[in-house]
Amino acid sequence: MKLFENEAAVISLDDTIPCLEWIGKGSLQSKTFRESEEQSLHFYREYKPNYPQLEWFVDSRKIGSLLPDDIEWVSHTILPQFEKAGLTKEAFVIPEKALGRFVVKEYSEHSTSGKVTIRMFASAEEAKQWLKSG
Repeated sequence: MKLFENEAAVISLDDTIPCLEWIGKGSLQSKTFRESEEQSLHFYREYKPNYPQLEWFVDSRKIGSLLPDDIEWVSHTILPQFEKAGLTKEAFVIPEKALGRFVVKEYSEHSTSGKVTIRMFASAEEAKQWLKSG
């Protein structure tokens, strides 16, 4: 079920896993990227009571570069709020572009969360299977 869309991403809910999905659309401008992350957090908080096992799926195959300030912001501001809301797993589908792979690597290395396990996958199917595995 599609919940939100802007120039950076589409956010939806897959209730079969269950997971919140953030699907990147390409180039990430700071304003629209941050808006998509804030909306993801809003929807996670909204749907978590109905789906106690709700996790986060990030399809970053199409993303490109992201400013270092934005990587730090999501790592140190958004992810800890997800953790506080109950997130335990975040699954990434690896970006196709080298710049995108660098962004995801930087994010996972700089994340300050101690309770959220972040894993990278080659396909959406593998990522969702891991999220579903409990």
